[in-house]
Amino acid sequence: MNSVQTRMVFLAVLLLAVAAGNASRLPADVGSRPYAISVQRNGVHVAGGALISQRWALTAAHCVSLAGASRSYPARSFLVRAGSIQRLAGGQLVALSQVVVHSGYSGSAENDLALLQLATPLLLNANTQPIALASALPAVGSQITFAGWGSSLPDGALSHRLQVATRQSISAAACQESLYLSHEDLLCLVPESVAAGETSGLCTGDAGSPAIYNSQLVGIAAFFVAGCGTEQPDGYVDVTQHLDWIAETSV
Repeated sequence: MNSVQTRMVFLAVLLLAVAAGNASRLPADVGSRPYAISVQRNGVHVAGGALISQRWALTAAHCVSLAGASRSYPARSFLVRAGSIQRLAGGQLVALSQVVVHSGYSGSAENDLALLQLATPLLLNANTQPIALASALPAVGSQITFAGWGSSLPDGALSHRLQVATRQSISAAACQESLYLSHEDLLCLVPESVAAGETSGLCTGDAGSPAIYNSQLVGIAAFFVAGCGTEQPDGYVDVTQHLDWIAETSV
């Protein structure tokens, strides 16, 4: 085997290894996640989020707040792209009229939620639909799916196409043991197994991404620990702990 053939074989093996490492994080099909949105500030993607009605969406507070406080950047600096699996094209691009950061948010993962009021109602269709809010978390060990535009590789660029992956929920006690956090509204998800290079979990650009169980919203992505795709739990805000706040605010 000559040097050119050797190089081609090496590249083929490398590509197969990368593909295997990312097998659990896959591109979304058109219309499969009609609630998923890209939140953009000054034209740059800053977070994912979930539509909960024609006029309201839910995302992570730390993506829209000013200096980690309950005050946000001006609503006029944001746009939301809905109804597209492409981060930079398609669907409906809508301005915001209001950003409401949870009053209990203070820069940590606790209460890391914000509601976004759209300036005009979205046109609902097969690719654009709000998602129902779960009333209770699923049992420990349940398979929960998230959808986001974060990087598919550690230290990689944001994904142009919406990515989906499934993780497993763990108990509050197991989460506290791993992360030394005991927030009442913390939902922790872990991979069933970790392969070299795997980024099935949250990565850069995934904050605000919705976590889904039985076609209902159970969490909003808040943080990952020690880099993308590690054995450490990913942290989500438990939406079921904030149903009253969501209902009272998004009227």
